[in-house]
Amino acid sequence: MEPGIMSVGGLDVVSGVFTVPRLGVPTAMLRLALPPNEVPRFSAGDAVPVVMELDDVQSRWAMTCARVGQDMGAWRVLVVGGAGCTARWLEPKYYQQATAALVFSDACREAGETPHVGDGLDMQLVRWTRPRMACWEALEALRRWLGPHYAWRVLPSGQLWMGLERPTNYPREDDLDWSEDDPATARVEFRLAPDLLPGHLLSGSLVEEVRHVLGPRPRTEVVLGPWSG
Repeated sequence: MEPGIMSVGGLDVVSGVFTVPRLGVPTAMLRLALPPNEVPRFSAGDAVPVVMELDDVQSRWAMTCARVGQDMGAWRVLVVGGAGCTARWLEPKYYQQATAALVFSDACREAGETPHVGDGLDMQLVRWTRPRMACWEALEALRRWLGPHYAWRVLPSGQLWMGLERPTNYPREDDLDWSEDDPATARVEFRLAPDLLPGHLLSGSLVEEVRHVLGPRPRTEVVLGPWSG
């Protein structure tokens, strides 16, 4: 892999996979370019910046180190989007005449995440009961109630967003190499595209998942789904 394509906490990455779903939390399992006798400048629980750059196209992510350690003489790190708190359990809560924005924001803040309220969350809930459950389960339950055109995910800023999906065309679509594709599974693959995000449209299809693969052949793998706005 070309040096400097990706870094985490200021340390170069040798190889790994960075997965960004349209619904949920980004995760990256990465091997660091760090000798075994040196120690990373961060540990589990620390906030770390993740940067990808290729051909002057850059993306920056605010993430959290979930795990770091040596494996077979190599330093490996697992980082997750945002504060990494969506698996935390929330206590039961009952709402009456509350907006979806309030239910969403409460779940985020109680777990330790920063909410970003999107469009369409001004909808009023006559009654809403949140049983004891993980934060991500509470968000998914609310999303399902709101409808299929709603989504929630962690943004590059580290904020946890929920709202009405309003996809826009990927601005660099003409630059992509569509030589590799699998119509049977709606998957496409092309040279690494750091700024491609879930929620973009590619040839009219919705980007459901982006998977950046770092190593000898850096590339971006994309899962596409139907979209009817």
